[in-house]
Amino acid sequence: MKNIILWLFFGGLGLFACGAGAKPLRVVSLDMCADQYALALLPSDHILSLSPRAGHQDSFYRSRAGAIPLRRPTLEALLALKPDAILRTWGGDARLIAQAQAHGIKTVQINEVSTFAQAGAEVETVASQLGVPQAGTREAQNMTAALLRVPVPVRPRKVLYYTPSGFSAGASTWVGQIIGATGHRLVASQPYFYYLSPELFLRERADVYALGFYDDAYAMRRAPGRHPLVRARIERAAHVTIPSPMLACSAWYAAFGLPELAETLS
Repeated sequence: MKNIILWLFFGGLGLFACGAGAKPLRVVSLDMCADQYALALLPSDHILSLSPRAGHQDSFYRSRAGAIPLRRPTLEALLALKPDAILRTWGGDARLIAQAQAHGIKTVQINEVSTFAQAGAEVETVASQLGVPQAGTREAQNMTAALLRVPVPVRPRKVLYYTPSGFSAGASTWVGQIIGATGHRLVASQPYFYYLSPELFLRERADVYALGFYDDAYAMRRAPGRHPLVRARIERAAHVTIPSPMLACSAWYAAFGLPELAETLS
């Protein structure tokens, strides 16, 4: 935690000052994770369209989408909107990207992050490329402030992460970063995401169950998470549902919910 905060204070704030005089780009966002960057960093009149999932419950900034059009990523839509750039994490295939570039449309690629230090650097990098470096600095500072508000637990608890599809997560995942930032300890037999069958789930011992996507009615149709013995164990024990926007995309704004999550885990 201390290393994260030191980087943000002393290393991150001045990295992209060279773009301070740039003009904001007019963009089309190709996927839900890219939508969050667009909605957080750009004036709404510079967002020509968002992905169809911009209003989904997993979208952190869905309330900001307003009347911005939602469109599937197609070349026809791009040519009609004439953006300066397309903004993407995973949206749009290689052919669409090549076609867009052939028509002079820039690609702003958002990279996957696995730590809050990386998340702070990435939002600043993307903001600089979009011509709004001050917005990136602001968001990195907001993330730092949220991390500093996370209370230190008097008694760190053992936390097991579980999803309706029966998956858990280890310390080397975004979930591991979130739980670690609260000061609690993640219970996991592997460092990355792995399948935890109902039988193995019942053998694990944890103080708290942190549930991912259990607020999603569609996801809850999957069998492992609905297993009666699994449900009984969870209901009898302390458990919290991590808000899905904190999990759906690994990004800086997940830190905004950490102080509250830390309180509920304690």
